[in-house]
Amino acid sequence: MTVEVKVLEGFGREAALRRKWLRMWTQLGERILTLPQWMQDIVLEDINTTVRNRIATMEMIQNEKRRSWVRR
Repeated sequence: MTVEVKVLEGFGREAALRRKWLRMWTQLGERILTLPQWMQDIVLEDINTTVRNRIATMEMIQNEKRRSWVRR
């Protein structure tokens, strides 16, 4: 599933991202809830791990870019 984000600034951008975020999680939640409980637990743990790792990676990239700008 890809999520497209239009170039918006400030509150408009944040509101658009929140709508897309909520729509995505609603769709995923509906599918997850059709699974047996033990599978739901596995999927939710996998999602948690994946999202946390992705955010940590992006934060490292962001911090490195900031450091490279400060060095100049």
